[in-house]
Amino acid sequence: MELLLLTPEMWIKEKRRLLGFIIRFGEKRITVASLHALRSLDPSWLMADEGGYSKAAIVITKTGGRITGLGFAADGGDGGCLIVVHPGSRRTGAGSAIMQRMMQALGRLACHVAADNIPSMALCFSLGMKAVSIHKGPTGKSTLRFERGIQHDTARPGHIDAISQ
Repeated sequence: MELLLLTPEMWIKEKRRLLGFIIRFGEKRITVASLHALRSLDPSWLMADEGGYSKAAIVITKTGGRITGLGFAADGGDGGCLIVVHPGSRRTGAGSAIMQRMMQALGRLACHVAADNIPSMALCFSLGMKAVSIHKGPTGKSTLRFERGIQHDTARPGHIDAISQ
């Protein structure tokens, strides 16, 4: 399995194909907001700053030259976060590799996972992410916010302490 952190040039060249991959294999679990954030991403956000972190990351996995997975996060995940793995490549470590590489590139990661999406919740927990709040997602489902490498700020608007619920 090959793991690639996309450069601005790679994103511009592959944008259409990667968006098609998400639509085809995202199983209608990708939020409109995250998809819009990816579509409208300023390619310069993919460049690392002087500290070695970027404002956004797009990571893909390939096997035999074919894309098998894709992850995207902007603003540490608060500006959009998604991960899609081809059904034939699930349970191969592709999702874990993508998430770990995004965490390295961003320095922190937050994502929102619907409570009925057990595989995605298991992935987040396996990578040491913490479920810090629960809220209603865009489809009305209970959705957990996972974080890693972020100061937990319970005073943040819309933040619900998961322990007190």
